[in-house]
Amino acid sequence: MCDNMLERIGQERIHKIIKDNLPVGFSIVDSKGTIVDFNKAAEVITGFTKAEVVGMSHFQVFHGTSDKNACPLLKHTLLEHEEVVATESSIMKKNGDYIFISATSFPLVDDEGIFLGGVILFRDITISKKMAREHENILSMFAHDMKNPVMTSGGLISRLLSGKAGKLSEKQQNYLDIVSSNLDKVEKLVSDFLEFSKLDTEECTPKLEPFNIVSVINKVIGIIKLEANHKNVRITFDYPHDFSGIINADSMMMDRLITNLLGNALKYSHQDGNIKIELSSSDKEIIVQITDTGIGIPENKLPYIFDAFFQVNRDVKGSGLGLAIARNIIEAHGGRIWVESTSGVGTTFSFTLPKKRIGSAHERRKNV
Repeated sequence: MCDNMLERIGQERIHKIIKDNLPVGFSIVDSKGTIVDFNKAAEVITGFTKAEVVGMSHFQVFHGTSDKNACPLLKHTLLEHEEVVATESSIMKKNGDYIFISATSFPLVDDEGIFLGGVILFRDITISKKMAREHENILSMFAHDMKNPVMTSGGLISRLLSGKAGKLSEKQQNYLDIVSSNLDKVEKLVSDFLEFSKLDTEECTPKLEPFNIVSVINKVIGIIKLEANHKNVRITFDYPHDFSGIINADSMMMDRLITNLLGNALKYSHQDGNIKIELSSSDKEIIVQITDTGIGIPENKLPYIFDAFFQVNRDVKGSGLGLAIARNIIEAHGGRIWVESTSGVGTTFSFTLPKKRIGSAHERRKNV
């Protein structure tokens, strides 16, 4: 019955019905980037009719150039024969406006494996991107406007606590201590949010310079050594002795990253625990692994550990932005970061950094 129905309708007609009713733009290009098919949704999104674009260069129509590299989606598909899934790009509409699209492209090959061209599926995300950007800007401005009054209030409370405005009673002293402590928390939260916002919106580009990662790890170990001794936590650091420790990185970002990860390892370590830092090196990159014998992270929470404001344990003090900032710092340098953990046993955070500049994830997202 089903086969008979398909035969009566015909495969070509089925394909046409599906293509014309797709809720996303659909386009096929040949191996040179010439458009050979275009559906109704693509016409609505771009303003061009099928008759206007078929036979034209995709690069010329939507990017204003004949350069295949102008369209990273088709660069991957046409030049490297790779699939690209749900990647953001921008194209020019018929009226000259540029819009943002979320697109998936993949190569077309025949039965003998010969490359013929590519398919692009896309949808307009301009409005959602604008709303997201405005939302981020509002939050950033709000946090920025909060910072000055919080710092000013903290300064005034410090003067009161120091007795510069007169002697305080014991009760007044206790109340002001509580207020001062809470203001410190708010100031840290605001500072963390502003830093996260800059990194997340690609406003903060790493200032690359020769950076000795071994020296900085040793420095941070020295800073947290007193607290580690108090908890009787042993810290070890292993690295290849023939490695100079020098990479190209932003020193302030790296200092923040390492302080954050080692601080977390110590915070969540049990009494009499161990923290092990291992650095290894290859021709192209270094890898750093920080392992603790602490409380661990439940398996169901691992996928969200680098999300902004996510906290495994709400009882633990913190902004919930530390690991999100760490992820953005690593990605801004073109590296990778991931976590492995067993609840009740311990956690390992690992990250890579290229020895030479290869283009950050922020830049790759911007160019695509």
